[in-house]
Amino acid sequence: MSFDTTKTSLKDLLGQVDAGKLQLPEFQRDYVWDEDGVRSLLASIAKGFPVGALLTLERGGSVEFKPRGLRGTPYEHKPDEEQPVPETLLLDGQQRMTSLYQAIYSRKPAEVRTPKGKKVQRYFYLDVVAALEGADFEEAIFTLPPDRREKGAFGKPDGIDASSPELEFANLLFPLNQTLDPQNWIFDCLGYWMGRQEDRRDMLNELRNSILDNIRDYQMPVIRLSKDNSREAVCTVFEKVNVGGKKLDAFELVTAIYAADRFNLREDWFGNPREHLVGRLEKMRGNTPKDGVFADLANTDFLQACTVLHTMDLNEEALAEGKTGKAVPAISCRREVMLGLPLLAYRKHADNVQQGFVEAAKFLNSQKIVWGRDVPYPPQMVALAAFFARYGFKLSAPQREKLRHWYWSGVLGEYYGSATETKIARDVPQLIEWMEDDKAEPRTVWDTYFQMDRLDSLRMRLSAAYKGLHALLMREGCEDFISGQPVDLMTVYSNPMDIHHIFPRKWCEEKGLNPNDYNSIVNKTALSAATNREIGGDAPSDYLERIERKYKFTPEQLDAILRTHLIEPELLRADDFEGFYVARKEALAELAQRAQGKAVLREDDEEEGLPDEELAEQEAQENMQEAAE
Repeated sequence: MSFDTTKTSLKDLLGQVDAGKLQLPEFQRDYVWDEDGVRSLLASIAKGFPVGALLTLERGGSVEFKPRGLRGTPYEHKPDEEQPVPETLLLDGQQRMTSLYQAIYSRKPAEVRTPKGKKVQRYFYLDVVAALEGADFEEAIFTLPPDRREKGAFGKPDGIDASSPELEFANLLFPLNQTLDPQNWIFDCLGYWMGRQEDRRDMLNELRNSILDNIRDYQMPVIRLSKDNSREAVCTVFEKVNVGGKKLDAFELVTAIYAADRFNLREDWFGNPREHLVGRLEKMRGNTPKDGVFADLANTDFLQACTVLHTMDLNEEALAEGKTGKAVPAISCRREVMLGLPLLAYRKHADNVQQGFVEAAKFLNSQKIVWGRDVPYPPQMVALAAFFARYGFKLSAPQREKLRHWYWSGVLGEYYGSATETKIARDVPQLIEWMEDDKAEPRTVWDTYFQMDRLDSLRMRLSAAYKGLHALLMREGCEDFISGQPVDLMTVYSNPMDIHHIFPRKWCEEKGLNPNDYNSIVNKTALSAATNREIGGDAPSDYLERIERKYKFTPEQLDAILRTHLIEPELLRADDFEGFYVARKEALAELAQRAQGKAVLREDDEEEGLPDEELAEQEAQENMQEAAE
């Protein structure tokens, strides 16, 4: 990181702001301080107290944020061609510099917020007598509306009136927007009092020497980032100091960088209704449900996929040139690499990535994952989209089978729960290689497994494996207990399905069963709200008999539906929870085995299950949610 620290007088800094030499990155959000905040800032500067350093960036380097002037500057609303060209950009300190510029430099009233949050325009004044006679300096500063008349009760003008220079002189009310060049005001004020045979020379000299000069000459610490710094370094520093440490979305930073080349990334993504421009997000969603798999798709997900493809290009180019070792760029989609995604690369890959996400959605739908809340791992969808964008959209049946095994290995192996950026970047090229070479099995396939006993601890929708087994049951064709309709069909058209207990919780509690058992996924399945109400809290033998009688089922018909949920009807009808639990746990394990294309781990296997700390964290989250319900 290349930077230097210095101190610059407040007068010089505000002069740079007014001349357009010091501007903001265009995407910086405007923020208006309240009156008390500005008063406190002015008082601290007048007393010589530290108010924090500014952070600036020298222009002309690898980062070219589109600039814009600070609020209230003369060129704020001028077209681009009439804007001055800044020398540096203010990365941190916008609120302080904007407030100071408007309060003590600009001749226009400053924009501030009232205690109730309303934006108003105010001139800042100093009560000279109060300030010099030892009153709290902050209390000696007050504000007046644009007409410089303080309104009394019911709007009557019985407050302070500084609407003319003579009234300012008479009441010794100094307009703080003349702080940096007070000579004319002081000279005219002396003339006003000399005509009245009163000498205010000593008071006005003290005002200038002990207050105004202190503000004018205040040395503001400035950290200057050199233009030689990398884009990633600048963005990393900026996001750490921005708005009280709030981390900026990478999309916002990349948007700002592209804006310097007159490309509106936000408009490209979200569209512009006023221009009848449809964005990529809306195009991808197409006719999918509002809460479909793209419901929570982030713009950074899209950038990640583009970044993977760009770094694959760089990697392949380096290898083709015979480079080795560290000279070969790594395939990556880490945040700092994503911040360095060139606009040219984004334009090259964006269309294919857009179609890649559409194909990823089709794949997920084919696996009965229809709704956003049911997507086990959103980052795995990024890998899917990048794979399709790179490899193409026409896969043979054997290739699609490989893709299914890879996907379900990641879901049921709970592999995408951490280090997702690394796994995305690794999976995309490995998947592509596997499509052509059966021996090149991706790590996500050979390094994952599903442990049968994990079924005992899957209790809530929080975990990916829980969502995955729910989808697999729908893929197997499970049907609603009453309507007999496939659950996935009911889900697509009306989204009324949820996971409910097979042996009702109330019945289990009355029987004194272990909550860890009856709340696990082994005792849950997808049912409509109406069916769940019909089940109530009764024993399975009772509610099955009631469903048959009320809805004209034969036992054989209802048994056939139960088997679509991998339920042994005889055990359910006998209210045999233990036998049911053992049989369905085995059936769900076999379902996972078919999806992954390899055997699950059982109790007598030597392999260990999930890392203890990861499993403990998931169980703690699930237990907390269940307690809340």
